[in-house]
Amino acid sequence: MIWPKNAAWLIFGFLFLSGCTSMAITAGFDDVRTTVAQRNQVQISWNNGTELDKEAAEKLDSLLKRKLTADDAVQIALLNNRELQAVYSDLGVAQSDLVQAGLLSNPIFNAVVKFPTSGGRADLELGAAMNFLDIFYIPLRKRVAAARFEETKTRVTGAVLDFAGRVRSAFYSYEADEQMLELRNTVVQALAASFEVARRLYDAGNLSDLDFARERAQLEAGKLALRSAEMSVRQSREELNILMGLWGEQTQWQSAERLPDISEPPLQTKDIERLAIERSLDLAGARQRIIAEGEQLGLTRWTALLPEFSVGPSAERNDGEWEAGPKLDFAIPLFDQGQAKVGRTAAELRRFQQEYYVLAVRVRANARQVRDRLEGASDRANYYRDILLPLHERIVNEAQLQYNAMQLGPLQLLRAREQQIETAVSYIGALRDYWLARVDIGQLLSGRLPTATALPPRGAAGQTGRSVSEGH
Repeated sequence: MIWPKNAAWLIFGFLFLSGCTSMAITAGFDDVRTTVAQRNQVQISWNNGTELDKEAAEKLDSLLKRKLTADDAVQIALLNNRELQAVYSDLGVAQSDLVQAGLLSNPIFNAVVKFPTSGGRADLELGAAMNFLDIFYIPLRKRVAAARFEETKTRVTGAVLDFAGRVRSAFYSYEADEQMLELRNTVVQALAASFEVARRLYDAGNLSDLDFARERAQLEAGKLALRSAEMSVRQSREELNILMGLWGEQTQWQSAERLPDISEPPLQTKDIERLAIERSLDLAGARQRIIAEGEQLGLTRWTALLPEFSVGPSAERNDGEWEAGPKLDFAIPLFDQGQAKVGRTAAELRRFQQEYYVLAVRVRANARQVRDRLEGASDRANYYRDILLPLHERIVNEAQLQYNAMQLGPLQLLRAREQQIETAVSYIGALRDYWLARVDIGQLLSGRLPTATALPPRGAAGQTGRSVSEGH
């Protein structure tokens, strides 16, 4: 029996078409870049040896030459952070899985040589086979891989937005630390002047040992607070250097060193809960996981009973004569009928569905929490700015007038100035809390949970890490 030529050409045709599938390792990055630009008004670049890398480097140099704002710091980090560049590789992994899902299995060639025990010519058997069902399962596998590829794009986009929020928070913390340092230095100068006056009064016998010791204790405590403020500035600056991927002379960048005032009019948060749900990339990623697992369940059901059905030509030489014909190989589902695989996939699908609703509740709760935190920080900062700071300024002015009229001693005047500066320190803390809450609001509106409550990243192949062709 001769193997039909048309069938052989059909198999070789499938092999040729399958082998010609191309690989675009940067597939999906344009979608990520577009989404990030729409939600955070920044540009990202994947450093992969193209002309765009030179443009990104030139933009980085131009940003470092000026005093940085929070937006500048975020842009530098998105262009230059190597850890973020590594995250983009997940797109290449997911694209590879998608390409793999569209490939036919390689044919298997086998040869058997049999030597007669009585001597004579050896018998030869030749055969080749490939999984015929691959032709029908490829569309199912590609749908699974495509859904996971979309989930990966959503996850990478979320990682970029999370990173941008982290950089922005770090920058505001650094600016607050710089202002704290400036104020702490002013406090120490005031305490040193107060201590000098106290020392003169003490030497003249007009100040008790107890009061003199108290003045010195306040000065020493102020110096310790100043040292702590210096370390906070160094640590927060190095954290920014890490996030922005800077080293060497690049670390000599400068910033405005002052937190911006609370914006007017205040940020509207009336519909924050609804907007957080509508724009949530976490929920979008959860939906994609549900879709991918649903496609996986369909594929598992189709392949459970008959995962392989190999067909191919076979030829055998007996006594110098060749005999040829088709060869079929398939598993008989006597013991394993795929119940476990179908049950496992169905259970994972139900878990993903429940996780989706849990996540929706979490997004809503975080929206309310961040809104309340923003409003609270805004109220405290405004209270310091509009009431306490003017009140202490008035106290200092009145103390100055009484000192000029010799109705108040120098220590009381200096103490009033110290309290004014301490109030300014508290104001900076409240202002920092406000801008950190603003960052979290921005994260929610861009579709992400705040960094402190963000979900852990999942693997590019989904939470289970299974290949789309598992078991086939």
